[in-house]
Amino acid sequence: MDAAVQGGVAFLLTQQQPSGAIADAGLGVKYQTALTSLAGLALVGAGHSPQDKTPEGVALRRSINFVLQVGRQTADGYFGSADLSMMHGHAVTTLFLCEVVRSGADPELEDLTRRKAAAAHQFTLLAQGARKDARGDIGGWRYRPDARDSDVPVTAWQLLSLYAGSKAGFAVPPAAGNAAAQYLKNVYASVPGFFDYGPKPHLIREGSIKKNEKQLISRTPYINSTGKRCYHCHYGPVINYSPPLVQPPDTILQPLVERNHFSTSAMGLLGLRLCGQPRAPEAVSAATFLLQTMQADPTARIIANGSWPFHAAFFNTLALQQFAEPHASLAHQFAERNFVVGQSPDGSWTDNFEGRQIGRVYCTSLAVLSLEAKYRRLTIYSPP
Repeated sequence: MDAAVQGGVAFLLTQQQPSGAIADAGLGVKYQTALTSLAGLALVGAGHSPQDKTPEGVALRRSINFVLQVGRQTADGYFGSADLSMMHGHAVTTLFLCEVVRSGADPELEDLTRRKAAAAHQFTLLAQGARKDARGDIGGWRYRPDARDSDVPVTAWQLLSLYAGSKAGFAVPPAAGNAAAQYLKNVYASVPGFFDYGPKPHLIREGSIKKNEKQLISRTPYINSTGKRCYHCHYGPVINYSPPLVQPPDTILQPLVERNHFSTSAMGLLGLRLCGQPRAPEAVSAATFLLQTMQADPTARIIANGSWPFHAAFFNTLALQQFAEPHASLAHQFAERNFVVGQSPDGSWTDNFEGRQIGRVYCTSLAVLSLEAKYRRLTIYSPP
């Protein structure tokens, strides 16, 4: 694992551009701030400081300087506009700056870093109050700061950044945590026992529809590519899903039993823990769902071949880092099985889904962050 982390860090250094950005050159300016911040987090998590005179320390300092450049953040504190990364990127960048502030490792830039981190932290809190069309979306976040709906992945990233901000000395009103926790509970499906991506599955009368002698428990609404309202159906006791609309690449299979629910359940569990409700029934049930999924899949195929394997492994490791055994150990084993074996000779990680869309810096940073959990150098790996 240590060798894999070192190899991943070495690869990230090769991707640093003259501007200081650490991002795939092919993406242009797209996601530059967010990817640089994610790579910076991986460097900090590996034990490097911007004060170090090593290549890693110099690269980290250059990445911080890039993120702090004029024009990266709007006047009201938003980091997701200049690089088109929206609220996902805003959360990652806020998290990075809060970690830098907390570590106190760069006294020359401390004042500027703190001011920009504080503004970003406050922007996140304000965005939570955006007007929502559905009552069940209140308390969550979505791609745009003024979005009128919410989803679990964006919400989980914001909660991570707010938690890091609280450790850096920025206030988080209790009402913000309570509202976020309630939103997560709104998208929790009690019968299957997992957190969904967005709208809560619509529970129907048990046994009203049958398929292959299995009773339909619930259905999750979604809008397909033609704008038609469709449903992903959940049958008990085994969960089944309708086939994907788009055929995935041959090299990345889509498990029939998982439609992002592994990753969203990890995000929901982590979110409730960060909101101070680690033993809420929804959190305990989601932990059981994650454990049973991992135990049923000892080769880690559910993550390696899932829709967002790097995202899933990262949040699964985070969610179960401080959880009871065997949850925590199995989560670490899952990350190891995927990443120690799946690393490329140049130290990077990629696949034909996340890698094709966001690039190798993104995949490599998340893989390194997942493996670094055992070091516990970052705030996000400390107990809430």
